[in-house]
Amino acid sequence: MNQNKIGLAWIKEQFILDDIKIDTECFAAKISSINKEDMQCHLYPESYRPKDTVVEQLKFALKYESLNLRCLSALFKKPDIDKEIEKALVSSPGSKYNRLIGFYYEFLTNKSLQTQKLLTGNYIDAVNKDSYYVAPSIKEQKFRVNNNLTGNGMLTMLIHRNEKLLKDDELKLLLIESVSGYPVEFLDRATRYLISKETKSSNEIEAESISPNKLIKFIFALETINNEELTKEKLIDTLNIIKEKHYHEFDYRVEQNYLGDSGFNYIGSIDYVPPKPFDAHELMDEWFLVRNKVLQSDMPSIVKAAALSSSFVFIHPFMDGNGRISRYIMQDTLYRMGVIDKQCSLPLSSGLLLELKKYYDVLNEKSQKIMEYVDFHLDDNGGLTVNGDTADLYRHLSFDSDALFLSNIAKKVTQELVPKEMEKLKLFDSIFQNLKENIDLPNKDISLITTLLMNNKGKISIKKRKGVLGHIHAVSLNYAEQVYEETFYSLI
Repeated sequence: MNQNKIGLAWIKEQFILDDIKIDTECFAAKISSINKEDMQCHLYPESYRPKDTVVEQLKFALKYESLNLRCLSALFKKPDIDKEIEKALVSSPGSKYNRLIGFYYEFLTNKSLQTQKLLTGNYIDAVNKDSYYVAPSIKEQKFRVNNNLTGNGMLTMLIHRNEKLLKDDELKLLLIESVSGYPVEFLDRATRYLISKETKSSNEIEAESISPNKLIKFIFALETINNEELTKEKLIDTLNIIKEKHYHEFDYRVEQNYLGDSGFNYIGSIDYVPPKPFDAHELMDEWFLVRNKVLQSDMPSIVKAAALSSSFVFIHPFMDGNGRISRYIMQDTLYRMGVIDKQCSLPLSSGLLLELKKYYDVLNEKSQKIMEYVDFHLDDNGGLTVNGDTADLYRHLSFDSDALFLSNIAKKVTQELVPKEMEKLKLFDSIFQNLKENIDLPNKDISLITTLLMNNKGKISIKKRKGVLGHIHAVSLNYAEQVYEETFYSLI
């Protein structure tokens, strides 16, 4: 069936683009239907078969296949491709698909084709806005193309439109419903509590503890997200809040890092190798530029948060802490888009913690595809060296699965987790107030007793009674347990 490959599959085979991944290949067949498909191939009638020229195959790909910028970028580096495109444009300069091919060539290579600028004709969109989320258009006069890509030639964040993704008004409504019925003064405390939970959960995802002092500082960083522009310096400052001083980072990494487990004599699994240090610096410069396009795009805010946080993770610009900063970026994005504010928090990390395997599965889906084409060497000291030019592997990724996953997490958090946490806080307040009125103890002791009751299903252990609560009479502690039980069942 290989001789029947068409579109990107034909291009990949014809130009030996071995390091390009095409998830769904297209074939021409005698008996088939346009709607007949499986996960690996699409079948088209023979009448759809384009001529065996690069331009005609590209036209087919742009008409019928998902936009694969990495494949186009690799193709455009091949000798004489520019000549073929120029010839097509001279022959038919007004052709929609010739113009798109010309636009993408210059967009991805930053080189100019030797063709005349079009002076008349309608502008066409670079990306079909019925299929993809798009950025505000920039008119490219040479080919009369509206550049509405969410990215640039060095880095893009493409996401297909999907009705299953939460729209902003839907997410805001879910948030409102999750906290409805509680007084305003309660919501202020609840929001701070949820931000605290977000911080703790983000750290738990990394399987690390965090000191109370650093927790308070990181909470403050989340609370002041809207007050200043997100910059490289801001990311570094935020990263260092939760790192010990001797592990502070002051720039993007200058060493090659990797994700995986080292075994005996440093032999273990290498799960993901991020870009080389120089490439990571370059990609992060582009990330900030593309971030502006994403924020201005018509993506729902939860989708913007997914695209920006996931793309950051794959660039992996720091030696450590990239995961935490990616989740900080989620919060930053939602705050800036006005979906959440200081009166209404969304602890996404707590939701991710509940679906940790799925979270890593989504990330691994892309990392495994990248790792197929990374040639690396691990020395006896655990140092990793990447061979060849690998920057293009990280430039044009699709974040469809990331967006759907984070959207589902947002639903779970608003519909299940936030109401549950609000009820826990309400229970805490009720117990605390009862104990305050009936036990003659300082507030800090009452708060500690209430916290211990909440964390141990209404019981205070013998260890705690003899330890941190050793100065409190057993009668008072027994009363506290009784208050918890009565309050808990009264609120059910």
